[in-house]
Amino acid sequence: MGDMEKLQKKRAVARGWATRKSNTLKGLLNNPDVSVIDLQAAMDDFDQRLASLEEVQTLLELETDLANLDEELDNASEFFQEVRKPRLQAAQRLGDLMKGEKSESISSSSPSKISSSNKMTNVKLPKLELPKFKGDVTLWQSFWDQFKTHVHDSDIPVIAKFSYLQSLLEGDAKGVVKGLAHTEANYQIACDMLKERFGRPERIKFAHVQALLNYKSSVKGKGPKYVSSLWNLSDELLTHIRSLEALGVSGEQCEVFLTPIILACLPEELRMEWAREGSGHESDLSWLLHFLQREIERIERSETFSVVLGKAEGRFVESEKRRVPSASALYTSSEAGSYFCAFCSKKHKSEKCWDIQKLSFKEREERIKALSV
Repeated sequence: MGDMEKLQKKRAVARGWATRKSNTLKGLLNNPDVSVIDLQAAMDDFDQRLASLEEVQTLLELETDLANLDEELDNASEFFQEVRKPRLQAAQRLGDLMKGEKSESISSSSPSKISSSNKMTNVKLPKLELPKFKGDVTLWQSFWDQFKTHVHDSDIPVIAKFSYLQSLLEGDAKGVVKGLAHTEANYQIACDMLKERFGRPERIKFAHVQALLNYKSSVKGKGPKYVSSLWNLSDELLTHIRSLEALGVSGEQCEVFLTPIILACLPEELRMEWAREGSGHESDLSWLLHFLQREIERIERSETFSVVLGKAEGRFVESEKRRVPSASALYTSSEAGSYFCAFCSKKHKSEKCWDIQKLSFKEREERIKALSV
């Protein structure tokens, strides 16, 4: 029996246990006199079985061919979503039971404490522009972290939280919860359904790697726009890499496959420069990222130098034209003026001037600034 067959057999057993524990929760939910202790114990038992299933499912996904991975992920997601429904309902039921116990203790509290509690429930959410979420799994964690901080963990009513959540969902994400009635009981169910669909770590990892593999670089040309495009490229690559690191994708083995993927995203001239300098660093992702930042900064300095130098040469040519009194001399100056050095006034291009080339970069900047005044 191959490794894949063994994993499929283990998953079948784990799914069977998860289904049985899910049915146990269904039975307890049908009991109007169920106790907090019994419900909590059944939920813990279910969570253990589900965790075991998730471990096997992760191993199985790692062994699955890329061509069949999407289908495998969708099938797993459907099963998890179905088997967790009683667990979500049990969590809501447990919350109601515990609220009942708390309400008895609150009824014996002083009026001042009750007044303070009412004030907390009337806290209004500050006006913030929270991001919309359309279903891109690579953006899920960022969206959820912000929503959790500003809405989910706030003291506004649960039904208001549900309203905020629905208003921020678009596309595929909105379709996940559109069938749920707008009630307090369904808010936590909606959150858990979204986490199950878009928040699974293995699916997020796969999406980040796939985004890098499918990336098509459009960075080309020269000038300020070229530099800006390079910085945008660097930021996008770092976003995927840091997200993968946050999900535990790091270490030498990961660098071996991430480094060539990142190189494939770079413009040809940067890959050529890496080939000249990167001997011995073929699988060193940290070195590659440092190289990329250093090269962009170098290109940025070079472009800045070219722009300022061009302005200085233009001013020098104009001043030479103004000095020539006759039409024939003006013609001669206009023909040769473009080859007058802005630094030493000799007949050669400014960038070939030995006087400026032997200076340090800082000294060059000072000379150019002096000419630009």
